[in-house]
Amino acid sequence: MAANPTDEAVAELERDWPLWQIWVVHRYIGGPGWGARRWDGTGRGLKAGCPEDPGGDLGDGAAR
Repeated sequence: MAANPTDEAVAELERDWPLWQIWVVHRYIGGPGWGARRWDGTGRGLKAGCPEDPGGDLGDGAAR
């Protein structure tokens, strides 16, 4: 069975940012939407159009 690149990207982001929950919303039109929020419920949720965007937002002063 071939690996799913989306699942691999989520797993990599979760390894890099263990304090954050990362997910993908599969949309029929517009492609996948990416989101992230802290597991402890503090801070704001993040939304992005690709896996690189949440990592960029997380890097702006976010604690790993």
